[in-house]
Amino acid sequence: MTFLAFLAALSLSVLAFELASALQTALGVFGGHGRLAGARVENANQPAVRRRSTWEALLLAIFPARFDVSKAKDSAKVTSLLRRAGYPYDTPGEFYAAAMRIFSIYLAIGGLLAGAMVFLNAPLAAPVLVLIFVFLGLRKPYVRLRMLAKKRAEAMHGNMLIGLATLNSLLSAGMGAQEALRRTASIGGPFCNLLGLLVARMEIEDFGKAIEVVRAHLPDLSDIESELFLRDIEDFFVHNRPLGSGIRALQESMHRSIVEATQARAALVRQRSGLFGVLAVLGLIFSMISPFLGGFMH
Repeated sequence: MTFLAFLAALSLSVLAFELASALQTALGVFGGHGRLAGARVENANQPAVRRRSTWEALLLAIFPARFDVSKAKDSAKVTSLLRRAGYPYDTPGEFYAAAMRIFSIYLAIGGLLAGAMVFLNAPLAAPVLVLIFVFLGLRKPYVRLRMLAKKRAEAMHGNMLIGLATLNSLLSAGMGAQEALRRTASIGGPFCNLLGLLVARMEIEDFGKAIEVVRAHLPDLSDIESELFLRDIEDFFVHNRPLGSGIRALQESMHRSIVEATQARAALVRQRSGLFGVLAVLGLIFSMISPFLGGFMH
């Protein structure tokens, strides 16, 4: 009870400090930013630094390897996931700030459920619930990034078929490879955006570095079609091999794979609908004979 009272007092003091700080910032009483304080010119070259709350400071002190962008052990993994997911957060710092918010929500939910368990005379379940929600809160941001990367990889194939068809048409019309890539990139989508990235990087650095940057932004690093396309592009710009034939072959292969995947999904739907039909017929038969079974049992 003494420990719980200490935690309650600490929470109330943190809440009071945050309210006072927010009031001070809003009114500008102590900071000299009121209407009569005179003009204040910000340095346009320095971005505005957001003041961290006391709760965020506590999280950074307790979990520096999880939430501090300068001390996180998985910063390289987070950067790779951000690239593969299409940058849902602009920087790793924004990701870790969102991770703190998500963890705070899960921790608050776990604390409320733990309090409910104590109120219901089940105190042994309270720490278990808190630990479960702490674990989920720490994992949720990474799970979300992986799910976004998976969705982007799924959308990659459909957009890749459109991009390859457009690129093949432009190359067949006699357009240069780099201009054809730039025109195809204007379509938009996961694959076409990568083409735009490739063209942009080729304008400021050599092709080897540009292709490695694009390869790092693939949503699925093990995707065979994307790797084959990058190899065809590399063979054209480095070894002067023809590009049109490789693009056409890859387009046909992508079309076959999409048709096969659609047929597989349709077969799965037919299989499940047939199973549900059999279960529905069995349920209908059972409902018809259940009155007779009831009379027979009596």
